[in-house]
Amino acid sequence: MLRFYRLGHEYFTVKLSESITDWIEDPAVALRTFVDLERFGFRYIDRISSLVAAEYVAELDRLQNQARAERADVVRALLAGERVDIARAERVLSHRLTGRQIGFVCWVDDRGVDLEGFARQVGRFLGAGHSLVVADSPLAVWGWASIPGDVRTSPIGMATEFPGERDKVHIAVGSPHPGAAGFRTSHLEALRTRRIIELSGRAAPSITQFSDVALVDAISRDLDAARAFVAAQLGDLARDEAKERSERAALLAVLDAQGSLATAASTLGIHRNTVLQRMRRAEERRGRPATINIAELHAALLVCDVLGASVLRDS
Repeated sequence: MLRFYRLGHEYFTVKLSESITDWIEDPAVALRTFVDLERFGFRYIDRISSLVAAEYVAELDRLQNQARAERADVVRALLAGERVDIARAERVLSHRLTGRQIGFVCWVDDRGVDLEGFARQVGRFLGAGHSLVVADSPLAVWGWASIPGDVRTSPIGMATEFPGERDKVHIAVGSPHPGAAGFRTSHLEALRTRRIIELSGRAAPSITQFSDVALVDAISRDLDAARAFVAAQLGDLARDEAKERSERAALLAVLDAQGSLATAASTLGIHRNTVLQRMRRAEERRGRPATINIAELHAALLVCDVLGASVLRDS
């Protein structure tokens, strides 16, 4: 449309320059008239172009707002577990709901990061050619990747995939689940993973899968109850001090290694005897051997390892 006005102005200028001397014999008057008509023409084209451009932008904004509102309504219905027309939902979202769904959340502490663009990179890494990205706030976006089969790459690999780009970004990734129900389930897992990361006070960048913190999430749904559980299982070992942290780490490494001191020492990068000494001191602070209530002890140590000061007593 704007090009039409420019071409029309060009046509008007050519015809005016060819004919004005036929209408006005005095060259000076003809030139002055030509200049006045061209000035009027430029002002008219500028005015009409501005009005057309403003109306185009306004209509585009109306269409985009309508599309965003429709998309937000479909996402809300899916997350609420409502029955939806899958074909219509896929058309509105431009996102397949028939494959396995992986929900993820990206967030930052300060502005200055293209989160939506970053989230699309995360979706491509997870195996989706086109991922659904929805802004949650100026500092957070929700994303979904639809993949045809199993996830073949670990999200942890993103640490090397986006060097430098993710320095300020936290990423929480849900587990893959099928269909529209999986759309909701994986998203909720990503949100719960984000809660764990924020409770832990972990600094960016971070990439966390729900499967790695599922137990901690379950235990810490009631944070006061989680603190009480940790205190009951660890006793004086549940203090937020350097010695206690090293002793808890040694005891956790031994339990992770199913009692192997050598494996625990290799994991921690310290001598086997050091692991044994810290383990013994941990048992003393706990007030009972590590062989008592092993499952509860292991869970309490894991919760401390992930959430840190959120569930520990001050010295």
